[in-house]
Amino acid sequence: MKKLLALLILAAAAPAAAFAAPALSRADFNRLAARAGLPLFWTPVAHDTATLRPENLAAVGEASALERFVAQGRFTPEFDKAYAGLVEERRREAVRRELDQGRPNLILSDFRSASAADRALVKRLVAAGRIIDELYSEQKGGLRWKDRLSPGDTDARALLERNHGPWCEASATDHDPFCNAVASFPERKSDLYPPSLIQDGAMCDRIKALPDGKQLLDPFTVVREKSGKLVAVTLTQAYGPSMRKAAVELRAAAAAQEPGEAALTAYLFAAAKGFETGDWSEADEAWSRMDSRNSKWYLRIGPDEVDVDPCQEKAGFHVSFARIDSASLAWQDRLTPLRQELEDSLAALIGPSYKARPVAFALPDFIEIVLNSGDSRPGLGAAIGQSLPNWGKVAEENRRRTVVMTNIYEDADSQKTARAKAGELLDAEALKNYPSDKEAGLVGTILHEATHNLGPHSSSKINGKTQAEIFGGRMEGVLEELKAQTGALWYIDLLRRKGLLSERLVRETYTHELAWCFGHISNGMTGANGAPKPYSQLSAVQIGSFVKAGALEWRADTDGVERFHVDYARLPAAIEALMKEVGRIKASGDVDGAKALVGGFVDGSGAESVRMGRIQERLRKYPKESYSYTALY
Repeated sequence: MKKLLALLILAAAAPAAAFAAPALSRADFNRLAARAGLPLFWTPVAHDTATLRPENLAAVGEASALERFVAQGRFTPEFDKAYAGLVEERRREAVRRELDQGRPNLILSDFRSASAADRALVKRLVAAGRIIDELYSEQKGGLRWKDRLSPGDTDARALLERNHGPWCEASATDHDPFCNAVASFPERKSDLYPPSLIQDGAMCDRIKALPDGKQLLDPFTVVREKSGKLVAVTLTQAYGPSMRKAAVELRAAAAAQEPGEAALTAYLFAAAKGFETGDWSEADEAWSRMDSRNSKWYLRIGPDEVDVDPCQEKAGFHVSFARIDSASLAWQDRLTPLRQELEDSLAALIGPSYKARPVAFALPDFIEIVLNSGDSRPGLGAAIGQSLPNWGKVAEENRRRTVVMTNIYEDADSQKTARAKAGELLDAEALKNYPSDKEAGLVGTILHEATHNLGPHSSSKINGKTQAEIFGGRMEGVLEELKAQTGALWYIDLLRRKGLLSERLVRETYTHELAWCFGHISNGMTGANGAPKPYSQLSAVQIGSFVKAGALEWRADTDGVERFHVDYARLPAAIEALMKEVGRIKASGDVDGAKALVGGFVDGSGAESVRMGRIQERLRKYPKESYSYTALY
């Protein structure tokens, strides 16, 4: 322990490395030089092809042109200036490529004819959303670079605004060292930890192993370095001024509400208090009492999910504001009586390592998003379901609230693209089962979010330790999402037997969820900071497991192109086997089993069966939705 502490303190005390531009490759140098009219060519050499040396340069055209750039065996200042210009052009290229991987999409909501109370609510929450966007950008480490953009560089500004920071996140550019909105190429550093630390998985493991590691990795704290020691400070200590601004907007919104929105009003006041004190328990309680039958609105504002954190332990600020879609009431009426049966059946499948518990969670509400901010507004894509909170008494007592977003990916352009992508990887026979409406996707999302509340979950403890303490935040994030998505598939057959799903809808839901997996596999398995992408990794595990079980087969289609063939008769058994293994791993705290299962299909011997390269090759050519939100009031 003392050795680990000393290493961390030493790292925290060391000066941050100066930013340095990445080196151009020979191919990029020659390509960009030709485009710029620079009369230079980097000649091939048999050794060290990555390092440009003066003797490797040749003039294009007049031989004397080289004298301006190389003198006495050294690069001249004119060369240094020209080279910097090429680096800047390469950076701008990468930024444009990042932006072009997004297809702009707008969620437009018109409240101009609504009541005064509703317009006041929308106005205040839009203002709060701007504050939350800035807060999240600060947590992410991106806010500090907002004023460092090159004047007139509209591409860079668009990237920084879209990604809450200068770093790239799309699958084709997130590992490109030139892809940065800021010309000085600042390193990707979260504000949640001291910037002098190398923010990778090793840092997370070292902090976890410290005597006060649990406190340092508490979701509602930020790690700072004081007097040579790492200490945890509260969110209000780190971000108090901005948090108090958000509280002002929430109180103003609460004051404008009508008596019929008592549940919403109570939540707004409680959330405002949370932003002032950093204690979210009162807000969670008020939120758990708000539902689709006592409010026409859905609102969640505060720190929740861990996507912002390189260790995937700490909560990022977000806003999700929506109107209730009354269609959810029918699904709630169908599924609420089955909650305990869902829990009991999963416990029976897992076996003696897990004992069923009483469950009383709320079935998903259907909501139509009006505004997403902060962590709920990623640069590309959007959440289609969520079950919160992740911590605290409400979570521990299984009183989470779950929602399914019904107006995301449902526009005509998105639907057309989704079907085209499915056709890239599913054979003609399977593609016949791809759904033509949104019901299959909603069923999958409902069951995914419900499964977060069933079986061993993020708040479950084994010998007094939470899942994150046992597996580490990174692995636990993958396991919990793998459990939820596999549970979504496993419960389909139970609902079919209950007569709640037709045979047609069963096949459509299976097919839709397999296509969902392909989409996430195309994003790559890890982010630029090495953190796993939970949805991508769970997708690799599912596809690899189903191939291994014979439920999926990569073979020539009717047109001679290889695609996945789906054996729908074998699929339920393959799903059940995976569900049993994932449940057992989480219930027993089997760290080695988790590493073997996930690692085996992500980068181990089973990865080849996933066909990651083929999936990425075929799907990355399609841009992903990049959502913006406008509310007229």
